[in-house]
Amino acid sequence: MPIEAGLDWTDCPRDPLIWIGLREPLLLLLNEPALLLPLAAALVLAISWRLAWPRRWKILGILLVPLTLSGIYSPASTAVLERWLSAQLPAAMALPPTGSPAAASVAVIPGRGPLIAAATTARAAELIRQHRAAAVYVSGDARSTADHLLELGVPADRVAGDACARTTWENASRTAVWLRDHHPGVPVLLISDPWQLPRASAAFRRQGLTVIPIPAAPPLSARSRNWFALRETAATLLYRLQGRN
Repeated sequence: MPIEAGLDWTDCPRDPLIWIGLREPLLLLLNEPALLLPLAAALVLAISWRLAWPRRWKILGILLVPLTLSGIYSPASTAVLERWLSAQLPAAMALPPTGSPAAASVAVIPGRGPLIAAATTARAAELIRQHRAAAVYVSGDARSTADHLLELGVPADRVAGDACARTTWENASRTAVWLRDHHPGVPVLLISDPWQLPRASAAFRRQGLTVIPIPAAPPLSARSRNWFALRETAATLLYRLQGRN
């Protein structure tokens, strides 16, 4: 049940997008080595059979490809991918000073699910308390994320958002429209997990917004960190192919 009826929140009908329906199963496959590695071995077998490789090459390929692929789940791979993602962040800009005019910036939280939202909402509420942001906009997440900001003491008239955006690019474009109507020209304090933040910063800047990236994430297991690093690496490469970086 909503905490505050006056909250500026937009719900949208979800138009079917075929690729969105395929995205999660593909990402699940990437996150499950017990599924991905046998599938890779089967794919090598099919290719080698089709190309009539010698038997020894078939065996070598079936063994080496899954073994090599398994390396992406290692702590070393996580560290390398995290460093690469961090390198994509633009030059850091300073936060508005504590007690600066509240109208100087708006905190924006892209939807990332409840685990990440616990950290991003806490950071946004802190920025409001410090008078470093005029408002908080939540894009593409459940209404409960906005409600949690109210629980943290953010006034309802300073919280807005939508449950419409389904991608980081839509987070940026929908937020840009809202900002033009309510806070034109102000900098965006973009709050997200360290893995998504470089890609999100680029997407928001492509909308003509001034972006100050702010990382926020709860303590995560090694496997969860690996998952976020793999997911965001794949998404960053896809955005580059689409010309969105």
